[in-house]
Amino acid sequence: MQPKVDQFFKGNLVMAWNIVRHAFVIVFGNFAEALKASIAPFAILVITVLVLNTALGLPLYQDALIAPDAGMQGAIAMASIITIPLYLFIFGWVAVTWHRFILLEEYPTAVPAVAGRPIGAYVGRTVMMTLQMTLIMVPIILVSVLIVGDVFTEPNAFLMNTGTGIAFAIGFGTAFTFFWFRVGISLPAVAVGEPINSRKAWAETKPVWQTILGASIIMVSLNIVVTLLFSLLFVGIPLVAYVLSIAIQWATMMVGVSVLTTIYGHVIEGRPLSGA
Repeated sequence: MQPKVDQFFKGNLVMAWNIVRHAFVIVFGNFAEALKASIAPFAILVITVLVLNTALGLPLYQDALIAPDAGMQGAIAMASIITIPLYLFIFGWVAVTWHRFILLEEYPTAVPAVAGRPIGAYVGRTVMMTLQMTLIMVPIILVSVLIVGDVFTEPNAFLMNTGTGIAFAIGFGTAFTFFWFRVGISLPAVAVGEPINSRKAWAETKPVWQTILGASIIMVSLNIVVTLLFSLLFVGIPLVAYVLSIAIQWATMMVGVSVLTTIYGHVIEGRPLSGA
């Protein structure tokens, strides 16, 4: 048993870290292309959200550690109805552009192409995956609530129960990300015009599931640490916190898409899974 455990930590976690590191290298080593692939779509998203929040009387920035005011639920629901389709389109637009840059060496323009790109199919696949993930994660959420129920019964619960909240966030986030990465190789497949379904994606990623688990742990932990750090450091400076939150969301999305692309390149196209 001990040799197997050692093998996992020495082999798969090292490989997982190399994949995540390589994803950062892809994004920041091709920073100009990353900006071209995303800056115009993100600008449209940010401007729309700012205008909408102002019109609905919502704060421009909500601290990640503090629960939203209950009196704002109606406005938040209205904003969500409007912005969720926009978020999906922007995500599909940027992700398809970035997948195609990495896999097909198709360089993005200042305003990424929309015509002739499978953005609609990509968004549809994303929605289908989200529904599948919901069916998988609901039982996990219910069990988690029974175990750490007090964390969810008070406003500002994560602030009041930081240790429990962080532990739950890492555990739940890792489970979600693990399933997402395994099934999610179907997304770059759509982007390059070679679609596969969830069952095939799951089967293709089985040989590297331990590495994917390690990458999931690393990605979730990094995201939570960075989000909490900036929330604590800039809690009294909402404008700076808002700008930094956008930067974190951008980096998280671009690196996540790059990790998916790396895994897809290995299990489908036979590229080395070395992170080099």
